[in-house]
Amino acid sequence: MQDEYILVLNTLSGDVSIIDPKDDSVVGAVRVGEKPRDLVYLPGSRRVFVTLSGTGEVGMLDLAERRITSCTKVGIRPGHIYLHPSRKEVWIANDGSGELSVLSTGSGERLATIPAGAGHHKIVFTSNGKLAFATNIGSSTVTVADGESHEALETIQVVKAPHGIAVSHDDRYVLVCNNGADVISVIGVGERRVVAEIRGPQGPNYVRISPDGRWAFVIHKSGVVSIINPDSLAIEKNLSVGQVPERVVFTKDGRLAFVNNTRSQDVTVIDVAKLELVGRVGVEDGGSHQGMAFSPDGARLYVVNHGAGSVSVVDAAKPRLLKRLGVGQGPSNIITTGGNLTA
Repeated sequence: MQDEYILVLNTLSGDVSIIDPKDDSVVGAVRVGEKPRDLVYLPGSRRVFVTLSGTGEVGMLDLAERRITSCTKVGIRPGHIYLHPSRKEVWIANDGSGELSVLSTGSGERLATIPAGAGHHKIVFTSNGKLAFATNIGSSTVTVADGESHEALETIQVVKAPHGIAVSHDDRYVLVCNNGADVISVIGVGERRVVAEIRGPQGPNYVRISPDGRWAFVIHKSGVVSIINPDSLAIEKNLSVGQVPERVVFTKDGRLAFVNNTRSQDVTVIDVAKLELVGRVGVEDGGSHQGMAFSPDGARLYVVNHGAGSVSVVDAAKPRLLKRLGVGQGPSNIITTGGNLTA
């Protein structure tokens, strides 16, 4: 069975579009359920787990059979889903019930329910999987959980409306974007408390660590990317990008970073070594969501256009638009199977 695909989650039409990266053609679609929100691939398998916020379930999609083979009840309005570093579990952020669910990737069985705070959540793990950190946007807290026993360990107060979150490559710090303020809270992993605050532009919303671990790229809804040194916890540089940027991804070699700008309908290209803007690629209407993922070989970038119902295919080496693909209604997230180059 071919295991390398690009999967596009279409929130409004309730299906997943399948793109073959060999020729960038849409080769099928699979109905998954009501109001799908996120999906994650289990490497080395044919399984994809999809959160279904309309029914409070997680569906298991079999890529070979191209159908949902089972569903497991979780909490209310499950949103984001994450693969644990052990690959034995997926963790689900239930936005409507203030809790995290843990499922077995083998059986799909629910293993645990972990209490968290109110509101939308994002989850990160330390590299060994022993600790999990979840943002609680409604209660302005971060929940710390044991990644093995599934016990809630701490509730850490941050500033306001925490959203994006990332762990430094050395597992020393957790960076938390306070979307309702101009502050990035820094949690010490060993201390399990806020040890520093980094002030920057308004509305930090998303953060990702560069492949070499040298920089943390923070996306601000105000149209700025702050580049932070995770060792000194200082902003090295602020770069103005497009309107309402959402995410950042890095090329396989770490040379370039791509930032999707949902309102200005383009992607900004950053030279990571020089920390300079080096290009801009026009795409289509990003609407409220605009996920990005690379082809398995890293040669092309796929950009979801939520408002236009399409995916833009971009040359990642010499950034330029190559192709537009029509998918389902309201596409949001996108992943690569057979690789780990997703956002």
